[in-house]
Amino acid sequence: MKRNIKKNILIDSGESIYKEFPKLRGYNSFCQLILTSKRLIMFRQGERIISKKKKSKVKGMSEVDIKSITNLEYYIEYTKFHFVVRTLGFLVLLFSLALVYVLYAGKIVIPEYPYSKYLNFVGAGIVFLGGAFMLFHTKKVLKFRVISGFNIETTLELKPNKYNELALRYIASRLY
Repeated sequence: MKRNIKKNILIDSGESIYKEFPKLRGYNSFCQLILTSKRLIMFRQGERIISKKKKSKVKGMSEVDIKSITNLEYYIEYTKFHFVVRTLGFLVLLFSLALVYVLYAGKIVIPEYPYSKYLNFVGAGIVFLGGAFMLFHTKKVLKFRVISGFNIETTLELKPNKYNELALRYIASRLY
């Protein structure tokens, strides 16, 4: 199967291509969508994460008849780190603030080295930024779900950039 989706599909005599989206960007994958007068064709190639240590390579094409689509939705999903990681980030944040206080008040004596007056605070600042990242980081995923027939569901996970959002908005406005 080639990356050019037009070479892999057969178009009927009464069918025409409305719009093609060749440059959709997914997480660890390459995606293409074609909207025709009768079908919505989705092609994806890349990796799918099954668990933390296991990935599988995915390469496939899904064709959905437009008349059979019962539900179509796209939304941005925000996921945060696990509660334990966020708690650890909060503790690292507090530790870095306590380290800055102890260094500034002079309650701990650190041997002098060149630029130690500044580099100690820079190190504490880097630890502070790491803790803030662990505490406040969220991952954004643009999800596109098509449910056709009774329970046939097709889902794409895309990066939330302008091109992807406009492509999904166009498809949704064309179908409904």
